[in-house]
Amino acid sequence: MNFLKKIFFLFLSFFLIFSLLKNIINHQKKLQFYQEYEEQLKKERKKNIELKTEIARKNDLYYVEKIARNKLNLSKENEMVIILSPPSPTPTIITPTPAPNWYLWFKVFFN
Repeated sequence: MNFLKKIFFLFLSFFLIFSLLKNIINHQKKLQFYQEYEEQLKKERKKNIELKTEIARKNDLYYVEKIARNKLNLSKENEMVIILSPPSPTPTIITPTPAPNWYLWFKVFFN
């Protein structure tokens, strides 16, 4: 009888330890998932704030006027537009590279 009690408690202890380990591993996986989800949520909130500020900036009348003037080349009524031609590139003078000294001495002695 004493032997059966020991075997029963042994099996019971193995079962409880196995169940505890399984729960700990499951908890770690859920904790990791939660941390990854929280990090992703922070990134998305930051992106959301950036997009909202960009929308607010692009709806600003000053920004719309700036784009109309610069990109679309539009002007206001009774406004004089002066168009400047781009400056012409300055020519660069190409100087020939001098011959090496050994060649000059060669020409002196053998020509």
